[in-house]
Amino acid sequence: MALDLENPAWAFALDFYGRPGVAEACLTLQDRLDADIVELVIVLYAWSMLGMSLCEAEGAELRAEMQGWREMTVLPLRHIRRALKPPRSDMPYVTKEILRDQVKRAELLAEQMQIAWAEAWLTHIGTTGSSTDLYPVPAWFLAIPNGDPMPESCTQAFAVIVQTAIGMKQ
Repeated sequence: MALDLENPAWAFALDFYGRPGVAEACLTLQDRLDADIVELVIVLYAWSMLGMSLCEAEGAELRAEMQGWREMTVLPLRHIRRALKPPRSDMPYVTKEILRDQVKRAELLAEQMQIAWAEAWLTHIGTTGSSTDLYPVPAWFLAIPNGDPMPESCTQAFAVIVQTAIGMKQ
């Protein structure tokens, strides 16, 4: 069975990421906390569009199911793309950028596939209904594994993300 790459969660992700300050906020969380932004987008999509607040067990299941794809596909592509960013003395910039652009497209497609899979997973778990959680980002997502306090830059990033998700809630 093929995944629907042009699904409602993907449309939400594109809309969400294009909102003012969201791209920068997501990159802050990705770089500072190693947060899986695809996972965050799915949590926000479920809350904003489906009225679902994923409980900790559902979040753990979602994370576990997506972890292999993220680690074996998305993260290696991201690593290659970032490694190609600085100028190189052994390769003309324009030529290097052709490869970097192709890797960037592959990384985006890998994330689109992850979103498609997660959107299908949301349909499968079937907990749709009214969300009782007023906060779009559940506490289990905010927990920093080593127990350190949340860096101020991440607190500010989450504020942008939360305000945006609240504004998008249907």
